[in-house]
Amino acid sequence: MSRNIYVKIWGGLGDIALSTPIFKELKFRFPASRIIALCRNEKDTQVLKGNPYIDTLRILNPYYRGLYKILEVVGMVKILYTDYARLRPSFSYKLKAPDIIAEMIGISLSDNSIQLYLSEEEEANAKATLAAFRNPVILNITSVTSANQMWPVEEWNKLVAAMPDCTFIQLGLPREEKVEGSVDMRGKTSIRESMALVKYAAGFAGVVSFLSHVTNAFNTRGVVLFGPSSIAVWGHSNNINVSKHLPCSNCLAWLRVKCPYGKPCMRRITVQQVKEAIHQQLFPSAVGNKNNLTVKM
Repeated sequence: MSRNIYVKIWGGLGDIALSTPIFKELKFRFPASRIIALCRNEKDTQVLKGNPYIDTLRILNPYYRGLYKILEVVGMVKILYTDYARLRPSFSYKLKAPDIIAEMIGISLSDNSIQLYLSEEEEANAKATLAAFRNPVILNITSVTSANQMWPVEEWNKLVAAMPDCTFIQLGLPREEKVEGSVDMRGKTSIRESMALVKYAAGFAGVVSFLSHVTNAFNTRGVVLFGPSSIAVWGHSNNINVSKHLPCSNCLAWLRVKCPYGKPCMRRITVQQVKEAIHQQLFPSAVGNKNNLTVKM
């Protein structure tokens, strides 16, 4: 292996989080090599910032993209790519996404958990923010990947109204629909601030997204709603992964247009089911394991 190991980051923030286990494995296998992560922009670097197994975070401007391509073609550098989605993992894999990414670059993982790192200041600020709320649950209702992964906002409204013992804190972009009764923090936190809030919240509730993967890094108890996505690939053991297991599910790899059936995989998930799953995560001794419609990975 080259003295420098270049890893070109691909995909959204969630995909970047899913790629993090490979850096630890590469550093363990090739301790004398420098690990260089090639990112598309500053936003992507925020997910990887502070990672002790990455020696250099580098943003690829158009000039450097062309330069690295030339160097790769002539054999002067070897670039490892993490673009696992082109393999259509929903159809072709039962492995977790980090293991698929590792397989792509020719290694296997001894630890496939998401690995994110925060500063002491970031953690202290998150603790201070959450201290004002009773049983704070981070809420993330939007999937950037596909609207087919989203539960109707009306159902989220009903859920919050049905759970006065929890404080739901909605994170996301300002353009996302507001959930009634939640603490509105849409557009008010940075990527890293959001990560820190997920770490210190009592729990998480949402769809498959960047923040659902962040829960795994910090072992935050979450409830994640699955429709067209594969639990086997994108689910995490710290979460209760809720799914109706319809025959047409796991269609994310090919159906990026509006679901012609009205996305029944999401609409058939009930408020009561999600409520019970959240209670099971936050108050396990009081609830017990009674919800047979959820899948605990």
